[in-house]
Amino acid sequence: MAQVDIVNLKDNADPARRLRLPIRDDSGKHVGDLQCIDRSMLDEPGLIDDLTTWRNQSMPFFLTQFSASKERTRRWLESISLPAHDRILFVICDPGGNRLGNFGVCNIRPGSAEFDNVIRGRASDIRNLMFHCGMTMLEWTFAGLGAETAELHVFSHNEKAIGLYKRLGFSAAESLPLRRIEEEDMVKYSVVDRPEANAGFDYLRMEFPIERFRQAHSAALLTG
Repeated sequence: MAQVDIVNLKDNADPARRLRLPIRDDSGKHVGDLQCIDRSMLDEPGLIDDLTTWRNQSMPFFLTQFSASKERTRRWLESISLPAHDRILFVICDPGGNRLGNFGVCNIRPGSAEFDNVIRGRASDIRNLMFHCGMTMLEWTFAGLGAETAELHVFSHNEKAIGLYKRLGFSAAESLPLRRIEEEDMVKYSVVDRPEANAGFDYLRMEFPIERFRQAHSAALLTG
């Protein structure tokens, strides 16, 4: 079970007490932070604009695809993301606080948690930034959330993302068929039986158990 109170973290209204996970490069140098999107962050200038822009830029890689608006993004944060006990979203920031993307965890449940909403929104000079963000999130998922397995889902044709996840240590566990449905102003993909699939690609489930993480990264501070 989760060792931290997810909703309490997101209810925080004091920027000084915001959850920040330090991002470090291969040499241990601090290159940024994953900052929890909590109530203290909601009205920061440009946050909603950034999240909306990044979502639209990455829309082809979501199960539900639509034209995001600032109003819809704020509504999603306030009514779905912040109150949820099983999900948390972070903003990727450089040491100066500049926002570079977002990185989330969802489906937090006893024994496992799932990477979600992983988006590189802006270019930066930080080498291998998303890899280092992934390592930070893996350590927190195992040590902070008490998960035994980290999971994720990714479209099977998203080779760049799959390459990153394999570098982190994830391996393919299951290939799920998808059906594409067009609705008004929206495209939805849903997992179906193989004969009903029409997407032309699958939904790949990848996983990374804590035992394998410990073997690969024995110096990581893990308490879960």
